[in-house]
Formats: sequence, C-alpha cells, structure tokens
Amino acid sequence: MKGPAPLPEEPVWRPGAHVPALDGLRGVAIACVMLYHQTLIGESPSALDRAFAWLPLGGWAGVDLFFVLSGFLITGILLDSRGEPGYYRSFYARRALRILPLYYAVAAFSFLVLPHLGHPRAERFAAVAADQGWYWLLLSNVPIALAGAFRHGVMDVSWSLAIEEQFYLAWPLVVAWVPRRRLAGLCAALAALSLLWRTGALLLGAGPVAVLVLTPGRLDGLAVGALVAVAARSPGGLARLRAWSGPAALGAAAVLAAVAAGGGLDPLRPAMQTAGYSAFVVLAGALLVNTLAAPRGSALARTLERAPLVALGRYSYALYLFHLPVRAAIRDALLARGWPLTVAGSYLPAQLAFYAVATAATLALAWASWHLLEKRFLALRRFAGGAPLPARGAAPAGTLPAAG
Repeated sequence: MKGPAPLPEEPVWRPGAHVPALDGLRGVAIACVMLYHQTLIGESPSALDRAFAWLPLGGWAGVDLFFVLSGFLITGILLDSRGEPGYYRSFYARRALRILPLYYAVAAFSFLVLPHLGHPRAERFAAVAADQGWYWLLLSNVPIALAGAFRHGVMDVSWSLAIEEQFYLAWPLVVAWVPRRRLAGLCAALAALSLLWRTGALLLGAGPVAVLVLTPGRLDGLAVGALVAVAARSPGGLARLRAWSGPAALGAAAVLAAVAAGGGLDPLRPAMQTAGYSAFVVLAGALLVNTLAAPRGSALARTLERAPLVALGRYSYALYLFHLPVRAAIRDALLARGWPLTVAGSYLPAQLAFYAVATAATLALAWASWHLLEKRFLALRRFAGGAPLPARGAAPAGTLPAAG
C-alpha cells in the first residue's frame, strides 16, 4: 500500500513563521462576509440581477473559515509555547491586547454615545441598554440567543467574537494538560459533538438564531482548525491531511449541493444548521490544509499572497466590526436622498456602486483603526513575554446575518 505523497519542498508554512498566505486566506474570509452583507439586490425581474444575486449567497460561511483559521493559529501558539514560563499570562495578555482595545472602543461608542446622537435609529440602539452587561463581558451571543433575534445594528456582530473568547478561556488549559497524541482525537470529538448539539437543539425546539450563535454549536470550526495545528506539528501529519483533503472536500461539496437543492443556502434553515455548517467547516479545513502545504511560488500561494488580500487580512478585525454599521449608514443616506435603485430596469449598476462605496468607506475606517489604535496596543505585546506570534496573531472570527 502506498503511503501519502511527500510534501513539496519548501511549503509556505513553517511553525513560528509569519505566513502571508494565511493573511490572504483571512482576507478571503472577510471579503466573503462583506459581500454577503453588502448585497442588497432582492426580487428583480431582471435575469441578470437574479443570477448576480446568487454569487454572494454563501458568503456568510466566511465565518467558518475564520473559525478554522483562528483554531489553527491559536492552538499552534499554545502548542509552541506549552511548558514555557508565563504560558498562561503571555497567552491571555496577548489576546487581550489584540481584542479588547478596539472592541471596547466600539462598545463605548455604541452604548454611551450612539443612543444620544439623535439618529433615526437611536431608539433601537437604546433597546438593548438593559442587556449591555452581556456585551461588556464578551457574552453577546447569550442575549441574542435569548431574544432569538439580532437587535443592535453595531454590537450584535460581536457574537462570533464572543464564541472565540469563551472557547479560549478554557482551551489553554486543555492544550497544557492533554497529551498531544490525544489532543487530535479530542478535537475530532469536539467537532462531532458540535454537530450533535445543533441537531439535538433543533429537535428540542431551539430557535435557529440560538443554534447559530451559541458556543456549543459552533465548536466544529475551531476544533477542525485545532486538529490541523496538531497534525501539522506531527511527522507526516500535514501530508496525511492533504491526502485526505481532496476526498473530504468533494464529499462536503456534495452535501452542500444536496442541502442547497432542498431550499437554498439560508443559514437559518435546519438542514443548513446541521449538515450544512459541518460541510462548510470541512471545506474551510481542506482549504487551510492545502494552503499550508502549498509550495512557495505555487498558483495558490501567489494568489493568497497578493497585496489586496493580505491587506484585507491585516485589517480584518476592524473590517469585521465596522462593515455592518457602515453598510447601514450609507444605504440609509442614499435612500433618503432618492438614490436611483435601477438603471435600465436593473439593480446591478447601483449594487456594484454600493459595493465600491461601502467597501472603500469601511477600509478607510479600518486603516485608521489599525494605525491609530490597534498596532499601538499590539506593540505592547513585547512586555507580555512568550514567543512572537505568527501571522500577526489570530484575527477574530467573521460575522453572520445581523440587523443593520
């Protein structure tokens, strides 16, 4: 029986090294999420409009790619620093410096300033005032699940970030105490349990939004990323994963095709929330594995290392927090001024213009956030101890549908 093919010489990934292709992969994830949320074309008599509106429909699954990437990067950091002095202190300090400054700046604006600006939606922004403690504690997915709806046009995008932070409160303990040879099996078990939890929750009558945002149901992406991190640090592990990635991706694509044929790619459909979510996670994991194993100079590596994708990856955290409120503000301003929705009976020209304007505005804010706030706090990581973070650290996860 033939063993797995050897990896090409000089793959793009090496433990501890900064990998621009992973920044590019993160850029793909945030681009998918932004296109999904910025697509405003609805019912249209134009066949071209209807065909175009299909393109970003699965963009919400960019969140699964974010989860897989984050699971891989964070678990790798923990594995590479396991047993070192200050293991816990360094991890939590670095995580706090990456996440909290921008998050709390946005939260302060959303809860302390925005309701008093006389905005047409000020009443809505104030509606979650009684629940804002959950948001300050990075538990925003809990009130969203309890309400069964997204209610805040700015802060509700933090539900996926809340999942990550809840997971990473416990994960350093797991990585520190579970032997590496057993950690891969634990990751696989967590991915399977996540699917079982979603299925059981739906059978017991849980609402689709709760299934979407609660941590137990979204562990599969983080667990698959962690599994890749463990395997990549084992002799021949990445080669074995790459050998399986093709058949796994084909099977996942077949599952998604069957789910879509039964009612489309709506992320709140039961079939999508069970088999569909898992299939997207498998596809994201396969893409990650093939990115890690891609030889330097390969077509995949060159594509992901292109400057626009790498820049999107670098600014992805701010893009994630800003893109929905920017979308809503520009949309409402244009509609209030009688912006023409159709040109020659088609929404497409207006939609393409909206993509350009909303993306440019969000990028400008994200660029300012990076240079004025984020990188200044990241510079403090040198005082946290531990080894330097690869790939500029793990960016937070993307978002799914939220009110805007």
